[in-house]
Amino acid sequence: MENIGFWIGGKHAVISASNNQKRKCEKIVLLNSGNVNNFSNKKKIEIKDKKFFNKIFLNKNINHQGFAAFIYPLEDISVNEFLKETYNQKINLLIIDDIQDDRNIGSIIRTSVAFGIAAIIINKREFRSKSQEMYKAASGGMEYINILQVSNLNNAIELLKKNKIWIYALDSESQNNIYEEDFDNRSAFVLGSEGKGIKNLIKQNCDKILKIPISSKIKSLNVSNATSALLSILRSK
Repeated sequence: MENIGFWIGGKHAVISASNNQKRKCEKIVLLNSGNVNNFSNKKKIEIKDKKFFNKIFLNKNINHQGFAAFIYPLEDISVNEFLKETYNQKINLLIIDDIQDDRNIGSIIRTSVAFGIAAIIINKREFRSKSQEMYKAASGGMEYINILQVSNLNNAIELLKKNKIWIYALDSESQNNIYEEDFDNRSAFVLGSEGKGIKNLIKQNCDKILKIPISSKIKSLNVSNATSALLSILRSK
């Protein structure tokens, strides 16, 4: 793990990071002193002007809401460690393959926390762990879920299978309707990139491929919307 600090912004992202005892939060910066009461530890808080926020948030698309924090990465956990901790437990996991938009990843993290997903597995080369866009879109969710970074998704899938986890892929071209599936107590769901979908080798390594049926008027769902639909369906089962 590269233990180098970085800035994040957004009210929920900053408050959640400051409340996470496992997260080193070095500094909190606010634009408005009236927001100080959102934090229990006020010693780390500084009040700065808009110039400061413009400097640390060069991406104009970040709606920092007058909240910023300088934080350090959480300690990594391996797939092996996670599987030992959750042995024989009922769990649902997500595996995300080559998703390029950090806002989509952040939205997937937020939705995963909302619906009780135990962990997200991602290729470390595709995970921009210090992305301000991702932290903002996750809306604090980064602090409440295991992000398992791996070197090879296929190897991770094989390990999951050995630990009695059933692997599903989501593909709009599948003939298998997700509503007709009886899911296993230990399941993982693979989500593909916005443009290319799931890589063929990964798809071939899955136990079953499912589709979320949608109106013929729409060709496909955005991956973060597909995640919301998937997790809503799982909740209803």
